Amino acid sequence: MVPQMLSVLEPLLRDNDEAGLVEALSALIDAAEEAPKLFRSVLGSLTTFATEIGKSEGLEDRTRQTALEVLVTLAEAAPGMCRKNAQFSQAIVPVCMQMLSSIDDDEDWYSASPNDDGDNEENCVFAEQSLDRLAIALGGKQLLPIAFNYIPQMLASSDWRQRHAALMAVSSIGEGCYKIMRAELQKILELIVPFFKDPHARVRYAVCNCVGQMSTDFSPALQEKHHALVLAGLIPVMDEAAVPRVQAHAAAAMVNFAEDVTRVVLEPYLDTLLERLFHMLTSQHQYVQEQAITTIATIADNAQSRFAKYYSTIMPMLLNVLAQATDVEHRLMRGKTMECATFIALAVGKDVFAPDIPRFVELLTASQQSVTEADDPQASYLQASWARLCRLMGAEFAPLLPVVMPALLTAARLQPDFAVLDLDEDAEANYAAEDGWEFAAVNGQQIGIKTTALEEKCTAVELLGSYARDLGAGFQTYAAEVLEVVVPLFKFYFHEGVRAAAAAAVPAVLQSVQLGGSDTALRQAWAAICDRYLSVLATEEDDTFTMQLFGSFAESVTTVGQQTMSPEQLQAFAAACVEQMKKYYKRMKEREAARTAEELDDDDEEQLAEEEMLEGLTIDEVAKALHAVFSTHGAAFVGEFRTVLPIARQYLLERDPSARQWAICVFDDLVEFSGPESVQYAADFMQPIGEALAERSSPDLRQAAAYGVGVMAQFGGDAYADFVAGAALPVLLSELDRPDARAPENIYATENVVAAIAKTLRFFGARVSDPKSVLQVWFAALPVCNDEDEAPGVYEFLVQMLREQPDVLLGANDMQALRHLVKVVAEALAMCSFKPELAQTLVSVIQGTMASFDDGAKASLWAEIPRDQQEALQTKGLF
Repeated sequence: MVPQMLSVLEPLLRDNDEAGLVEALSALIDAAEEAPKLFRSVLGSLTTFATEIGKSEGLEDRTRQTALEVLVTLAEAAPGMCRKNAQFSQAIVPVCMQMLSSIDDDEDWYSASPNDDGDNEENCVFAEQSLDRLAIALGGKQLLPIAFNYIPQMLASSDWRQRHAALMAVSSIGEGCYKIMRAELQKILELIVPFFKDPHARVRYAVCNCVGQMSTDFSPALQEKHHALVLAGLIPVMDEAAVPRVQAHAAAAMVNFAEDVTRVVLEPYLDTLLERLFHMLTSQHQYVQEQAITTIATIADNAQSRFAKYYSTIMPMLLNVLAQATDVEHRLMRGKTMECATFIALAVGKDVFAPDIPRFVELLTASQQSVTEADDPQASYLQASWARLCRLMGAEFAPLLPVVMPALLTAARLQPDFAVLDLDEDAEANYAAEDGWEFAAVNGQQIGIKTTALEEKCTAVELLGSYARDLGAGFQTYAAEVLEVVVPLFKFYFHEGVRAAAAAAVPAVLQSVQLGGSDTALRQAWAAICDRYLSVLATEEDDTFTMQLFGSFAESVTTVGQQTMSPEQLQAFAAACVEQMKKYYKRMKEREAARTAEELDDDDEEQLAEEEMLEGLTIDEVAKALHAVFSTHGAAFVGEFRTVLPIARQYLLERDPSARQWAICVFDDLVEFSGPESVQYAADFMQPIGEALAERSSPDLRQAAAYGVGVMAQFGGDAYADFVAGAALPVLLSELDRPDARAPENIYATENVVAAIAKTLRFFGARVSDPKSVLQVWFAALPVCNDEDEAPGVYEFLVQMLREQPDVLLGANDMQALRHLVKVVAEALAMCSFKPELAQTLVSVIQGTMASFDDGAKASLWAEIPRDQQEALQTKGLF
């Protein structure tokens, strides 16, 4: 089929039918996205044909770009296939480099605002984007050597277009070639930094662009190791008032640099930077002023309290802009000014900003009232600025909510604009991309959606959650209305970000009601939304949102508390979990079958690995939701566990350790929160848990199994005694003998083993054979200080044993045992956050033990405690 499709291309090119050629190539792009492997047999000839078109300057730009887009799409859809074709990268990279050089020295460029550039269709911009996509798809090992066959010689060219193209190429490939370029970062920077002094302004612009992009792609290494080299070149360009486009772009690059630099690195440059930025505020070009304001905001956000020395200089200027620049032409500047002022306010703190708060609130309120047009850029800046002011003012912001909330709720309720056109209609004529319209061909029509409204809606929903978190009880007045708006957005399929923001906002809103103190209001709020949660949980197909929504549900259930779901809702929740877990089980078996049949190539395996990772994270969130329901409903949920049991059994039988881990975690929760009633299901789980305790390939599985043994001992009752003290304990003890038991990958599993032994001795000690020997082995296996959930119980048991059986642990004041006691307690106190009573008891243990040492022994022992632990103990005021 594909060879026949390709056979029509050459006649179209030969007949100069560019319109037909573009249409045919566009069809190939669609096919490449959906079924890239169909092109395997013709990849070589297609690459030759497409790159020849790409090189042909006599053809229209659209034709050349469409031909290369076929290859770029194939690289993204089947990178392994394209990597294996030696011709592919060798052919397409030079064409992209050639296109990068096709730029005119247009006089209008020097005077135009960056916001007025209409060059997104130019070949050079298309080539930048293509190199970026190719590098990400194919990787640096494939693409970087080819690109650097051209870049050095282009940088050495007397033609400014070549130098410009080389710098833009470096900035384009950085993200995809990160691993290899990172190792050569010093050499690459030494190669490009001299071009800050290039005689041609467009080249200086390009190096600003390059350094800005590299500051993002290679952070924080670039900032930490190469700041002197980079800033020595970049900062002087911010003085180029004669070429405002370059001056502004240098300040923009500084934003990228400052976003990921430490305060220690940036602080020595603050005076120099801000001197130039303050001077840029006096520029005759508004876009230079706007960029300076944005850069100042970023630097303030980095500098935090160190920015206070500049506050009295900049804040009056910003407030005057808000008061005086009230015409339409300055709306964007006003928005950036609000942003800058609030970043500075957060940086210097409430006490410094307090005298200016009343005037600033008055100016923001006036701006809010002036926004009457849908495209007013102030609107989004206002929303974010109010939110930052709320973060600063805390509860004192609550009286301002009536000013803020109406516009925010309106934005959250926005519905997207749609357009449906025939394929031959010119969408750009009435639905311009610069206005936010995006079109896709669907079933013989063009379907368009205006994305700008969706972004505004997404931001509004995110901010609703932010206000709820920052104001707590002060937000509860709006809780019911906000929940009414955001919960239906779980099904807002037009924008993933809106759905994610809605899922994140709901728990925060419920927490605001909880902090308000009315249990009745909290239960009423939950009753209004629980069923909506459950309906989406059961049917959601998008793995990312499934993960987010189960996490949101777990947090919400935990917030609303005990016994807040009806039996019917518990049943629906169990069914939703089963539906999702069945889906993932089916996919798991399909992957196993494909691997067994050896049907996969590198691309397939890479895609499956990504799917497995995402599904694993989603399964974890399902387990957390089950944990939340078990912890809040206990025995009331036991009956519904029958619904979950069949799929849990299936997962228990799998070879995949993560599948078994999920099932064991579910059973752990069943035992922990339903106690002896869980025994009716124990026969299904005890043997798999016993086997998992010794699973060498998966520390996470061993950890879940060890935790399960511990909860059986602590909560399960006498029915579990024989298994815990008889079958499981010897395996637990053998795990402590592993030479790599305390390796980083095994430490959590080992600490759960230690905790499980403590619980076994504490609750089933009478069933343990030779409990004194077990206690001594357990004591020798301490400390437990990484798993903060298990550490308190372990050390409470240690204190109990020191009181009840000190001779078993310490012998006749055996010096080695005493030193071990001090070390393991000191390490736990340094690394864990214990409740004050337990912490003080453990301090007393150390003090009482060391009282029996002479001064030399004390000094020697203290010297053996690592310095970071000593400092932590002193910081906590424990010693």
